[in-house]
Amino acid sequence: MSGKYRLKRYLIVGAVAGGLLAIAVSLLMDTLFADSLNGTWRDAIVSDLHNFFHMNLTVNSPVVFIVFGIILLILSGFGALLGMIFTFFIIRFFSFLKG
Repeated sequence: MSGKYRLKRYLIVGAVAGGLLAIAVSLLMDTLFADSLNGTWRDAIVSDLHNFFHMNLTVNSPVVFIVFGIILLILSGFGALLGMIFTFFIIRFFSFLKG
């Protein structure tokens, strides 16, 4: 197996793990801190859509779910980027140790 193929495979695994971890952490924080922060992500989205666009929506509105999905995609992309960077540094560190 060539070194470039292995590096690419590890970077993809790191990106997927980082994206999934970002989604998991954000959803767990949403459920754990909903009471102390006076609402969830969806409540905040409803409030922001009302403030910016004067839209009167409910928490279960399809628009709220679409915006929530977009936010999760952005968080997942950022987590994937950080996972790739972290994986790259780990691979480089162990390659220096191997010699």
